[in-house]
Amino acid sequence: MREIRFYKVDEPYGYFSNFSPFPIFIDDERWNTVEHYFQASKFNDREIKKKIQLIVSPMEAAIEGRNKKNILREDWELIKDDIMYKALKCKFLQHPNLMHKLFSTQDCLIIEHTRNDNYWGDGGDGMGKNKLGIALMKVRDELLKLVNDKLAVLPPWIAFPTISQYDLFWRMGLGEEYLTQWSKYFLAANKGEYRKKYPETKEWEGIYD
Repeated sequence: MREIRFYKVDEPYGYFSNFSPFPIFIDDERWNTVEHYFQASKFNDREIKKKIQLIVSPMEAAIEGRNKKNILREDWELIKDDIMYKALKCKFLQHPNLMHKLFSTQDCLIIEHTRNDNYWGDGGDGMGKNKLGIALMKVRDELLKLVNDKLAVLPPWIAFPTISQYDLFWRMGLGEEYLTQWSKYFLAANKGEYRKKYPETKEWEGIYD
């Protein structure tokens, strides 16, 4: 099986890094990167979470998240893998171009290659657990089940399930960009098949008309 190794944002496959500059909308809040959300999720203290959320740099967010003065939630070790998966799934759902790149690795083993991390990475010598790579492959497999076309753009109610179609979110930034990509794809797609596979929710009733 072909291996794909990644680590730094400015290197090949850098978009797989949690530091890559792709915002996510999750739990009704916007986060600058997956790293921001992951680090903030370590804590129950709202002030610490908000502090991390407002930090611009993912590296600085990571540093604050590792600050031993901040008290970790007691169940962190039990839930951290699920938190990572949840954030990664949002990242690739909400950025169609990234989802397509992930699909292009379908038959490949994805590895975070670094000696700096034996849990999320491979430890540099292949002896690490590579939990981040495993999570990315799990997201890939789950999203592939949702599409017939590997270049598909999923409906907004799947990518952003908590946001009403009337929300101002769709008129700016990430939301506006997503709607533009989705509309372009839908207009070129087989509309009957698409509507059958992705029936509109009650909240989005009438969007196909």
